[in-house]
Amino acid sequence: MMHLKKIIIKGFKSYTYEIVVDQLDPRHNVVVGRNGSGKSNFFSAIEFILSDEYNNLRQSERVGLINKSLTSKNNSGFACVEIVFGNGPDSSKKSPSEMNETRISRTISASKDQFKLNGRNATRKEVVEMLDSIGLPTTIPYYIVKQGKINQLATARPAQLLQVFLEISGVRVYDEKLKEIMKLKQDAENCLKQVCAERSSVTERLKGLTKERKELEKFEQLDKKHRVLHFIVLEKMHQDSVVTLQNLDQKEQAWQKKQHQQKLQVSEAMENTNVLKKDLKGNKIALTDALSKQSCLNEEHISLQKQKTQLELQKQDMEKKRARESCDHENNKRQLDKQTAEIEQTEAEIQNVLNKLKSAQERKDEHTSELQKKIAIRNEILDKQRRGVQFSNRNERDQSLQQEIKFVQNQIGKTNEELSDAEKECNVVMESQEKEKKNEAQDKTELNLLTKEHNLYKKRLPQINTQLQESKLLWEELLSDEIKHKEELQRCQAKYLDLDHKVRKQIGTQAFQGYESVRKIVDMIKTQAGQNHPVVKGYYGQVLETFRCDEAIYQAVETTAGNKLYYHIVETDAIANEIIALCNKHKLPGVYNFLPLNRLEPTQQANQREDAIQPLISLLQFEPQYELAFRQIFGKTLLCDDLEVAVSANRQHRLTCVTREGDILSKGTITGGYRAPVSSKIAQFRILRDLNEKILQLEIELKSKSKRIREVEKTIENYEMEQAVEETKFRKLQQSLEQVETRLRTFPERCRTLQTKVADKERKIYNLKKDLEMLMSKKASLERELAAEFIRTVSAEEERIIMQLNEEIRMIEQQQHEAFNTELHVQNEKVKLENKLYIKLIPMRDALIASIRDYNFTTINDNIKLNEQKQEVIASRINSLVQDMSNMDKQLHEMKDKNEKLTRELKHWQQKLKNAEEAVTIKDPYQISHETRKRNLEQEINQYANQINALGVLPAVERIYQKMTQAALMKELEQTKKQMDKFSTVNRTAVDEHTRVSQALQALNQKLKEAEDSLALYETSIQQLRVQRVDCIESIFNKVNTYFSEIFAKFVPNGCGRLILQTTDNTEDGSNVRKHCKGVVPDRYVGLELQVSFTANNGVLNGMNALSGGQKTLVAIALIFAMQKYNPAPFYLFDEIDQALDNKYREAIANEINTLSEHSQFITITFRRELVNGANKCFGVRYQNNISHIGPVSKQQAYDFVVDDTVRD
Repeated sequence: MMHLKKIIIKGFKSYTYEIVVDQLDPRHNVVVGRNGSGKSNFFSAIEFILSDEYNNLRQSERVGLINKSLTSKNNSGFACVEIVFGNGPDSSKKSPSEMNETRISRTISASKDQFKLNGRNATRKEVVEMLDSIGLPTTIPYYIVKQGKINQLATARPAQLLQVFLEISGVRVYDEKLKEIMKLKQDAENCLKQVCAERSSVTERLKGLTKERKELEKFEQLDKKHRVLHFIVLEKMHQDSVVTLQNLDQKEQAWQKKQHQQKLQVSEAMENTNVLKKDLKGNKIALTDALSKQSCLNEEHISLQKQKTQLELQKQDMEKKRARESCDHENNKRQLDKQTAEIEQTEAEIQNVLNKLKSAQERKDEHTSELQKKIAIRNEILDKQRRGVQFSNRNERDQSLQQEIKFVQNQIGKTNEELSDAEKECNVVMESQEKEKKNEAQDKTELNLLTKEHNLYKKRLPQINTQLQESKLLWEELLSDEIKHKEELQRCQAKYLDLDHKVRKQIGTQAFQGYESVRKIVDMIKTQAGQNHPVVKGYYGQVLETFRCDEAIYQAVETTAGNKLYYHIVETDAIANEIIALCNKHKLPGVYNFLPLNRLEPTQQANQREDAIQPLISLLQFEPQYELAFRQIFGKTLLCDDLEVAVSANRQHRLTCVTREGDILSKGTITGGYRAPVSSKIAQFRILRDLNEKILQLEIELKSKSKRIREVEKTIENYEMEQAVEETKFRKLQQSLEQVETRLRTFPERCRTLQTKVADKERKIYNLKKDLEMLMSKKASLERELAAEFIRTVSAEEERIIMQLNEEIRMIEQQQHEAFNTELHVQNEKVKLENKLYIKLIPMRDALIASIRDYNFTTINDNIKLNEQKQEVIASRINSLVQDMSNMDKQLHEMKDKNEKLTRELKHWQQKLKNAEEAVTIKDPYQISHETRKRNLEQEINQYANQINALGVLPAVERIYQKMTQAALMKELEQTKKQMDKFSTVNRTAVDEHTRVSQALQALNQKLKEAEDSLALYETSIQQLRVQRVDCIESIFNKVNTYFSEIFAKFVPNGCGRLILQTTDNTEDGSNVRKHCKGVVPDRYVGLELQVSFTANNGVLNGMNALSGGQKTLVAIALIFAMQKYNPAPFYLFDEIDQALDNKYREAIANEINTLSEHSQFITITFRRELVNGANKCFGVRYQNNISHIGPVSKQQAYDFVVDDTVRD
């Protein structure tokens, strides 16, 4: 049997700490406790896991279940409840797992709600399924009866009782199935209505489409005829337009020849305009650069003028400073002399005061010594008198005297030790004084050496600074020169790149890359093997690089040579092969053409010379070793003055003739015509080569400048380092010098301090000696008294001596006081003079000495000299800059004149270009109309072709239509069009729509049949389910009614009870009852009535309204037991179900629970003894410090709870 074995609660409501309720009895367990102790919270903890009431909790509700002390201490508090079910040996039901224990736990916090099943996380659904499997369904929660549940059933109406009955009877399954099938039936009915409506609409549409299909067939026949006629008309019109267009094309050719001549004029004017624009642009760029340079020169001139003015002002300031410091220096010297004299005078005064002080101290010491002697004599007589009174005999006196003598002897020893120490200290101070005097002599010697070295550094540092400034001036000049070289280099490089790009375009990419590749190979061999390598010596360069000629024949030379200008001349073909192999090896791009001199055949050279004819090769200048190559290219070419001479010479000498303009005749062919006035390839190559040489020269000079700048920078760095080192040494020397001067300056004060210490030590020695004499005298006096006889009184002579001594002591003390005042007065005077000397006079003298030493006229003079040098350098630069500005002004004037000239020529050619373009643009009216007519014809031809293509595939054309004229065809086409217009509303998709609608009608017929079959099936299912539901309700009702009667008879032996199932047949207010049965499939059952009798077995039965509260509670409990007996559970939980019952009824219920506990486990919460009597185990709940505790208790302890609580009630 499955039963509740253990309950673990932690942090739930009033259970703060973990509470373990274990060893629950499988039968009846009773929980007792005072009101508010936490019994209901224990009940809620079990319900927290088993009931649906605590599902879907909000955050605030979860926090409300957690113990308040946990949530106050930590916001992350939690509550946990765990229930352990155990399988008994008589278990007949099979749980999902055959294990002995099943654990269910639930943990909640403010942010989570987690179930665990046997230690693993689980969902609520898995927990519910497990509970259903052991007979604890959450849908029928009548195995948990909490407070108020009994009263709810006791006061329920018949319709509500019926719902309770249906819940336990399992009729809900039938109701849900009925609702599902009725919904499907409703859907089927709606679908049937919709299909019928669609079928009616489709049938009407099909009738209309049948009529439209017949009209469409007639229309298609007319359309075929119309398309054929239209095609024939369009084809005839297309042929006529093509013939007309061909005639117009013949006229257009004549017009094009005329336009060609005009376009040639436009091209010539445009090319000249472009050349002039380019030259004007270049001149403007040069003019802009020149203006920029002029602006830079002006700015530099202004900057230099500012620097010059600044240097002049600095010089004036330095001269004023030198004069001012010279005056200050003289004033400081005079003040120093004055301070020195005053210091000497003050020191003399101090010496006089010291002498007075010494004399006053000696007088005071004499008085003090004499006073002590007088007092000692007086004390000696008085002590003798005191001992005569104090002691009774000589022995006692002698013992006391011996003790005093011993004490005095000890004092003499200590005084001797102090005297020895004082003499030693005095000797040490005197040695320090002698050492200070020797140190003074050494410091003076060191001061002289440091002063000499200091003067050397003061001379050396200005020299280094002067050299440093000169180096910096040189560095600035070199840097300015370097900037100018860089600007010139950048300008040349930019010009070189521009020209290089043009040459590359003229030569061609392949040829130019070949030239660069060959140069790379030759340079590589030269770098690796040197100048004497055969390839380096045997490579002579390109043809273009190996000759010179007059600029007037550049065009003729270029035309004659063509691309051969870029061929490479080499000594042998082996060299050419080696260069080609290296180019291929290094994968260098380009085309390589070589002229190996050893493979060239000497050709006959043209030697004809006339007034207008001369051999072209004779005008070229080249090295003799290249002659074979130039004879190969230019040997058979004559230079003629004009084209007519060239034609005549070509016929006469059978040689190639060329003019200076580049027109060439060769074997009857004339090549030439207009050429754009662009720069010559040879000229561009010459400029490119000159620019390259200039760039190389500038780079060399720039490297030299950079090297020189680095050298100067290194020199500056060395000077700065040397200056820093020297300044560091100079500062250290100054520090040493100041330290020596400080020691010398403080020497008198140290000597005075040591003298004071010596005087103090001597006075201390003097006083100690006096004390020693007094002690020796006292000892001698005591010894004399020890040897003398014991007397009790002094003599009259001794009394007289005492009186005389008192008078002398008084006079000596007065003299001592006067001597002390004199000493104090002299001491104050000494302090005043020393303060004046050491606080005022000596610091002022030292400050004046330091100020005089700090004056450095050499540095100021050096700075003035350096300033003058800078002024000279800047003046030189200004003169040079003025000359450059003058030259720049001349260049600007020339550039402006050239700009005006180019502007005039450009306007001239632009006017020519404008006139030529107007001649090309303005066409005669006939030509304009011709072009318009041609465009119209082309459009018509295209339109006819497009219209013919748009007709698509045509039926066969009848011959009768082909023989008809254009007018007859148009008339027939018009008649056909009118016939077609009668069918303007024809549906062109009627055939397709008719087919599609016919198919849709067939599908709708099939769908209609399926809907009718489904509706009949649903109706049959509904009838069957209703019959099954009625049978189920009546069967379960009979069982529950029987159980209720039996249980009620146990509760009330003299009474009887039964259940009545109300139907619409025996209930007048059935319609009203149905209003309270929402969600249930309507049927004949409308309520469940309870009728009981408490007086007779067969007496009149009363309804619930006629019963008292306790009787209603008893009837409700009997109903719950009856329902539980029909649907038994392994576990029941009751919370104070016997609260409103009388004692006899409580005993009956306790007996029934005891009987039922043989098969099920009960946990009841009660305040009454009856349930405790039949309990198998009792648990008590206590509440202390706002915390609930639960644990097993004995029955006697449980009675105490019940009795105590009853008393409290």
